[in-house]
Amino acid sequence: MYVVSRNMKVAKDISESVLEDLTLPSRVNKAEGFIRREVLVNKEADDFDIIKVLVYWKDKASQEKWHASKEHSQSHIDKHKLRKEMGKAPISRKELNMTFEEFELISTLSAE
Repeated sequence: MYVVSRNMKVAKDISESVLEDLTLPSRVNKAEGFIRREVLVNKEADDFDIIKVLVYWKDKASQEKWHASKEHSQSHIDKHKLRKEMGKAPISRKELNMTFEEFELISTLSAE
């Protein structure tokens, strides 16, 4: 399994909008090899929140195919369009202080 982590340090004034945006419908759930997406937030700091998005893929090839696809590009356009229809301003990627990390999942420990 292959995991992509998007890490964002987001100002408090736009944090809720970013979290809302990350819960909107997405074309990714129909992508070949997509397993799941998790959104995590840490609100402990006074002036920013840390948002982490973990996207699980069958393998790296599936993730790369999605990332290069027209559907991926269209999914971003769809989200901007939906935010506009909801009367909300688009979120600039510059405001997200985003970094990416990629991992191969080696092991998972579950409760008994």
